[in-house]
Amino acid sequence: MVVKTKEIMVAVTLLVNTAGAFGLPACQPPLGLDAAEDEHYCMIHMVRSACLVQKGFDIETDNWVVPLSAYDECTILGCDQLLEQTGFISDNLFRLACNIARFDLGK
Repeated sequence: MVVKTKEIMVAVTLLVNTAGAFGLPACQPPLGLDAAEDEHYCMIHMVRSACLVQKGFDIETDNWVVPLSAYDECTILGCDQLLEQTGFISDNLFRLACNIARFDLGK
């Protein structure tokens, strides 16, 4: 478990460092989350944004557009990262951030 967590942290660090050169959009959690959920949402947001940048999308502009499939894929990656690191996603956070039909809770 420690090795897997370490690998995840290295992967997230690489994603953030790669995307950091481009500037990630500010995290704006949806209404209805508590403070801990806000923090977890921002982690999902960070991973999703870095994933989109790595896929070659320009998300620096105010009116950036990406295919829904790429957005969903990167959101799932962020939710998976959070679940792997914390072992838990609150029902509220899942409903507001991770509730994508293809998301598999059995992973």
